[in-house]
Amino acid sequence: MHVYGDTLKNYVARELPPRTLDAIDTHVSNCLFCAHALAGETADATAWERRGLLGRLVRT
Repeated sequence: MHVYGDTLKNYVARELPPRTLDAIDTHVSNCLFCAHALAGETADATAWERRGLLGRLVRT
């Protein structure tokens, strides 16, 4: 179960049922693909970007 599309957007906005949020929390903590997708979506949603040699997230 990878998280993408509208499900990912709703997860970031925390607009899913509590059981679904818990299931996705667990999945994302163990899935590199979904953790990376979540990081990208979160950066887009909150105006963060990666900067510097280490790619640290900073608010724009």
